[in-house]
Amino acid sequence: NRITEQVLFKEEQQGIRQILLMDEGSKILVMSKPPIIAGIEPPPRTVATGILRTIPNGSTVYSFEYPVRNVPGVNFKDVVITCDSQMIVALAADKGTREALYTFNSKTGAIISKIPLRIPGVKDVANMVAMPQKASHVALVGGEKVTLFDIKNRKVVRTIPKWGGTCTKDGKYGLYAPTRGGLELLELKRGASVRTFIPRVAEGVFSVICMFNKTDEYVLYYHSGKKTIRVFRTIDAEMVANYKVQAELTAIESTDDGKCIVLGTVDGCLSVLAIADSTKPEMKEFLKALPSRDETWKKKMEKIKATKRFRAAGSIAQVCIQLYDSISGGDDKEKQQMADGNG
Repeated sequence: NRITEQVLFKEEQQGIRQILLMDEGSKILVMSKPPIIAGIEPPPRTVATGILRTIPNGSTVYSFEYPVRNVPGVNFKDVVITCDSQMIVALAADKGTREALYTFNSKTGAIISKIPLRIPGVKDVANMVAMPQKASHVALVGGEKVTLFDIKNRKVVRTIPKWGGTCTKDGKYGLYAPTRGGLELLELKRGASVRTFIPRVAEGVFSVICMFNKTDEYVLYYHSGKKTIRVFRTIDAEMVANYKVQAELTAIESTDDGKCIVLGTVDGCLSVLAIADSTKPEMKEFLKALPSRDETWKKKMEKIKATKRFRAAGSIAQVCIQLYDSISGGDDKEKQQMADGNG
């Protein structure tokens, strides 16, 4: 509970790899795989488990399992939920070194289909992307190309070269960001490059993180060698920001309104940055309203904190009164029963 800071539900589930909110945040899907113990030879295969629980009481709605490979150093391959929220798609181990797609009903957890992947040129799938606007299409990301697969008709729709799996909400555009350098906007239907954000200049092989913000207005690009976050406008490929982070970036996210980005770094620092785009007049008002621009911000925050503490104390007192009433009510009932028995 956020107000009383009490744990409402707790249950052990070893080897948790992924957590997803479902049904508008009323349920939580937790994916797990048995952890590999150091010094003990792991079996070649194991079983991944998914458990759907309700929020906040934590009661189990359903659970499902599927086989996965148990290779040390290889990350767990996340499941995806189709854009219509009807199916859960998992990448499972099949015969030999092949892989298969398992689809589960998101409402009941029942398995719908097992689809062996026998696609020429596709040896290993790194991750999956549920395509927006098309519930039956799942993108299989691996190597220098992405295979668009139809899980309903069990066939390959098309292959998109260079795409890394990041796309806009309408599924029309994606990003190509090779580790050797460069950043391009791709038109996914034809697989052609339509805009260049960063030319293909050799900068060495480094890890990169690239994504659209929540409104698809900007492209965010992190380069581990330069340790910089560059922000580009999607519409004209103009760079609007170049921010150097103080430590290696581990996580990046955009706010829902698209005005800010949130950064997490290895040193434990959490930073929130506003995208100061001079072409958007509303951003000037947004920047003026930031706490850092208000000289009386500290006093206002102290007042807000005091109000929250008072409300929290009132909520705790109410819980204590209810608990006392339930206990004292039970004692009175027990005394009455004893009196009736003695009579």
